[in-house]
Amino acid sequence: MGLSEREQQLLDEMERRLYQSEADVMQTPSGARKRLNLRSVVLGIVLGVVGVGVLIGGVAMQQLWLGLIGFAAMLGGTLLASTRKDADAGDATDASHGARGEARAQESFGDRMSRRWDERMEGDR
Repeated sequence: MGLSEREQQLLDEMERRLYQSEADVMQTPSGARKRLNLRSVVLGIVLGVVGVGVLIGGVAMQQLWLGLIGFAAMLGGTLLASTRKDADAGDATDASHGARGEARAQESFGDRMSRRWDERMEGDR
């Protein structure tokens, strides 16, 4: 059963609004792009594990101050592991990636998915 002209217009309008709202959600300002720093993640995990050990040792020895230091180390490790840095701020590891790193910085995941979707939709018409 086919759609009437009015129903087809409404469907097209709903589709356009959906694409616009998805594009608004998926777009991020270039200054807001951040990514995890591998070195910070590894150091944060190590610091968190050491903090757990110190906390357990402080509880076992009934030393409040040692337990608090362990807790602070765990908290610091968690914060360190979850910190993000700007994608535009280059470091030595980014420079070694060359053109691949530049292409990744220019087009976000949402942009790639949007571009691929548009290409598919244009191919169907």
